[in-house]
Amino acid sequence: MPRSPALLELFRALRTALQADTRSGTRRRIHPPPLIGRLARAFRSGLRLTFLSAPYGPPGRHSLWYAAANSFAAADRTLPRSGGYALTLSVVVLLAAAPPSGRPPVGPLQRYDPKIYDVRFEVTLNTVITQGLANQRYHLADTPIVMPVIFQGAYSTVLSDSLKPQLWLEGRTDARWADHWRVDDGYPYYTHLVVMPVEEFHGSWLRWRLAWRVQVFSSRLTSEQDAAAVPWPRQWPDEVLDGLQPQMFIESDDPFFKRVVEHASAGSLRLVPPYLAAKDLVRYCISHFRTSGDGVRRGNFGVLRGLQITGARRAAAAGRGGPHDLVCICVATLRAAGIPARPVIGIQKRPLPKRGVEFVSWAEFYLPEVGWVPFDPDQLRRRSLGNLDVRRPWPEFGTMKDLNDRVPLAYHFMPAASVETPQYPAVWGWDPRPWRDPSSEQQIRLSMISRGRGVEDPG
Repeated sequence: MPRSPALLELFRALRTALQADTRSGTRRRIHPPPLIGRLARAFRSGLRLTFLSAPYGPPGRHSLWYAAANSFAAADRTLPRSGGYALTLSVVVLLAAAPPSGRPPVGPLQRYDPKIYDVRFEVTLNTVITQGLANQRYHLADTPIVMPVIFQGAYSTVLSDSLKPQLWLEGRTDARWADHWRVDDGYPYYTHLVVMPVEEFHGSWLRWRLAWRVQVFSSRLTSEQDAAAVPWPRQWPDEVLDGLQPQMFIESDDPFFKRVVEHASAGSLRLVPPYLAAKDLVRYCISHFRTSGDGVRRGNFGVLRGLQITGARRAAAAGRGGPHDLVCICVATLRAAGIPARPVIGIQKRPLPKRGVEFVSWAEFYLPEVGWVPFDPDQLRRRSLGNLDVRRPWPEFGTMKDLNDRVPLAYHFMPAASVETPQYPAVWGWDPRPWRDPSSEQQIRLSMISRGRGVEDPG
């Protein structure tokens, strides 16, 4: 490949900006501005390049992306119009800028076989009719509806240009939503919240929907030996420290989980590499917990109402619960052991002969110089883990070939914001101002439509 001056200028700008960000010692949120998406469309590679080069999250004047964008503009004027050339350039820009919380895995951990989906998350809210009383009504003013979006995950990428919110107030479309919704940043793991305000409404039911396009990958761990060779770090990267903090349903600071770690590791946690320690701890959690149910709440006629979840502390003390509780227990135990970990709440198509889309959760823990390692506790419990060697590959631990059939929605069962949810958690939330919620029921509709194969990472 010829060395274009514009290409060299781009990489110099990236290197300079990254070095400046490193020296600053601050946690920097990096998102490419729309300029990169527009410039990408100038190349002849078309939709494939546009998907990868579209902006991830709201634009911000961060030095890295504006330096890269300026060089990208110069590159657009001078580089040959080769689809592969442009594709490689754009992907290098995106992957270099992603923080560790969303950066693709490296080394022995790989993502592959990308698929593209159009996703819809729809909620209908209605006030509950109480026997002997008239149906209560909503009185809403500047009421925010909040939905998390993972623009850049370790195994997923959302095309932010595809975000489309819609609102119906007792069946009438509120066209003002097109201009008043926004995307807020500053949340754990560099995730964002789509904030959709209901300006004023007096009535008994409303419906909202958020649609977007996403690319998701499968994962594979090519070498257990290489993963097990990674030592404990002197300190974890700032960008993954959220994975060591307690959160709703994951009470990792409770002394109970410290005792679990001590018992599971026989007091020799740090004498084992973090990858092997994580496998031992996860196995211990699964073997001491009995799972039942599918983790969802349904109403009449199978209407989806939300997630069934007790939380790590209560479920661990009882020794039983749902699949989401098992995820919470594994994450809480890993965090108590000093290993950054996080739950991933997503959706997947229901296995045949069932139809439709359902909630699903799994977990990830961070391995230095490798990335976020995915694993599915609910699938692992179906195996005989007690006889498996931690130095040998485990199914659904690191390698998850069906991960590209799942769409991650959030790293929290409820948004990390001052919001509530009707009845049962379901990753979204709202603040029914100025009065409290008069007692709502929610009906959730999920949709995943396959749009074919995605674009592989370069190399």
